[in-house]
Amino acid sequence: MRLKCQARNKMTSSDAEPVDHSADDGMQEVQAHELPAVVAQLATTGGWEAAAAVIEQHWDRLASTAPEHLLAAIRSLPGDAFVDRPTFLVAANYLQHVVIGGQPARFNNGGWLTAAKTGSKTALLDTLSLLTGKAAGARTEGRFTEAWQAAEAARAALEDAAELERSAIRLSLPHLRLQWGRTFELADAPGAQHEYEEAYELAAVSGQPAIARRAAAQRAWYAAERGRLSSAEIWLARALDKPAPNGRYDGVVYLTSAMLHLDRGNLAAANKEVARTVGLGEGEHWAAVLWLQSMIAHDLASATQVDAHLAQHLSRRPQRLSSGGANGRYIRAAQARVNAIRGRSTQNATADPATSPMDAIIAAAIAHGAGKHRIARDLTRLGGGPEAPRTHSAALLLAAAAELSLGDSKTAARSFVQAHALIEQERLYSTYECIPPRDLQALASLTGLPVPEVLSPFHSHRPLTSTLSRREHEVLLLLAQRKSIPEAANALFLSANTLKSTVSRLYRKLGADSRSAALAKAREAGMLRSGGPE
Repeated sequence: MRLKCQARNKMTSSDAEPVDHSADDGMQEVQAHELPAVVAQLATTGGWEAAAAVIEQHWDRLASTAPEHLLAAIRSLPGDAFVDRPTFLVAANYLQHVVIGGQPARFNNGGWLTAAKTGSKTALLDTLSLLTGKAAGARTEGRFTEAWQAAEAARAALEDAAELERSAIRLSLPHLRLQWGRTFELADAPGAQHEYEEAYELAAVSGQPAIARRAAAQRAWYAAERGRLSSAEIWLARALDKPAPNGRYDGVVYLTSAMLHLDRGNLAAANKEVARTVGLGEGEHWAAVLWLQSMIAHDLASATQVDAHLAQHLSRRPQRLSSGGANGRYIRAAQARVNAIRGRSTQNATADPATSPMDAIIAAAIAHGAGKHRIARDLTRLGGGPEAPRTHSAALLLAAAAELSLGDSKTAARSFVQAHALIEQERLYSTYECIPPRDLQALASLTGLPVPEVLSPFHSHRPLTSTLSRREHEVLLLLAQRKSIPEAANALFLSANTLKSTVSRLYRKLGADSRSAALAKAREAGMLRSGGPE
């Protein structure tokens, strides 16, 4: 039965599938309340393996809708079943945990299971299940390298198995492969997309709509997170086409929908979908939820709220779970976003740009905002390739903005044209927010390319304080003190020409064309006291 997927140290809300293989495809469904009696009778007349086949057939439908009846059915199996197949105990413990109101993510089987005996009837299934359990337990604790290695070992074992062995466990494979996909995704390792697609196809063919829906939804999120929105829409439609026994596992459906709304500029709809995800429980998607919440935030109040949520989540999870793999990317991106909105200095950010393309984009945006345009331009080269439109288009935009600031308008225009085409292809409009509005407007004017009106929600509350370098702040204060250009240059030990360049850049960031207009904009943004200079 599919209960072998439970063989792990810790489980999550997406890990509730037992695993086995002896289902009768022609067997009729049994009402949930009748299942224990049917299983007990069949165990007496046909043996426990036949009874297990009945449980196998009903697990997909009843694990989330009637766990108490499924638990009673497992308990009606004879003792031999638990001796020969110890993962029945894991499944029973899991269901008991759920029935009494426990959170699936907090289930722990004690980690006492050992590898299957070579040559036994269920050797392949036992091996795959125990490796999958090891992978799931490791990933929920932030041991992503160990998780990835276990999932890779499970996949290799399946590939090495004979076709007859693989066929015998066909009903278990969608559940196993979904778990491998989750492991690869959270470990930021290749292979997640393939596993989700395999899980979906196998579940659809074997008549397991609940797992097919979950696999398609995970595949949709995987595409949306990378900016492949057209693919995300297709897979989300496939997920929604499958019936949901209940909404328990639909958090990722709402999360994907939120990302699609966000990227198209509908912040209200995005916020609503994120709230639905939170209402169901974020599970393993907790860091992704925080990332989306940070991108939806566009004013000080909402950014402060996200900041508080970040602190709460990080305080109750191990550091390695919050800093490694995909979780680490999401958390660092959320922190950078909140810092920018709240006007906090990010010049000393510690994120290693070599960690991931997203980290490179964060570092490049920080460098560009601090006036370190050459560094920003160099960092954009680490921003990933066309297979990930979200980071690739952001890298092109930041490269264009940096080149424009460095005076290379030709190269800036070329990068912006490429970014614009990629963004328009996917309608990935939220990416435009990675550069300041002034740069976006200048690049649009330089190339003659239109910027969609849908961007107004993104830039309407962008704080000016986060766009000025330390030197520009110093120049602003001197201008507010009515210092002349020569006087300000002397005060900062700069040449007059260097100071004039800084003043021009300052005016452009503030959207002003004179000293009086610049000071008015600065006071409006809270950079200067309204009554006079600071």
